[in-house]
Amino acid sequence: MLTYFLKSISYFLHPLLMTWIAAVYFFSVTPVQYPPTKVVYWLLSIIIWSLLFPLLLYVVLKKLNAVRSIHLKTVKERFWPLLLNSIIMSYLGFFVLPKTECVELHYFILGSILTIVLGLTLSIIKIKASIHMMAVSGAFLFMILTNLHFGVSIDNVVIVFVLVMGAMASSRLHLNAHSVKELAIGLIIGVLPQILLFNQWL
Repeated sequence: MLTYFLKSISYFLHPLLMTWIAAVYFFSVTPVQYPPTKVVYWLLSIIIWSLLFPLLLYVVLKKLNAVRSIHLKTVKERFWPLLLNSIIMSYLGFFVLPKTECVELHYFILGSILTIVLGLTLSIIKIKASIHMMAVSGAFLFMILTNLHFGVSIDNVVIVFVLVMGAMASSRLHLNAHSVKELAIGLIIGVLPQILLFNQWL
């Protein structure tokens, strides 16, 4: 029962979902009145490009024997998924959500690209970082920064952030998917780019 619950956490907070979750949160908090058709277009685009398209590419990579499973357990398996995902996120950041359209989400996606590139670089030198922790920590820190940016209390988000990080770490450790070191590296490279780019929002 415990294993099933912890596996559910990993799937519910899957890295491919985090960009969309962060965007939904942003539009629920921002005081800026974006045209509803624009918001729908952006959210649909994020689903297509950050979730559906990577899943399609995974199927192709699986057929080519470039990856063995969707969990990308070895550093060797991570090269192509991370490289292709960095290209996809670049398209989202520069063409779907450019700075002139939505500055906050633009820089969130740029931070996500930096996180992916750091994860890719580490995989090249045979250092494994938790992709789950990279994505989840970056997305939740963006939510906290969004609240700070718009003058909204961060108390609830910080509490959820701590609980989610704890649940995610427990899940990955219990399933023997990562070591504490790999989780810590994922956390650092997930949050650092978001912090460094936060001053660009202003």
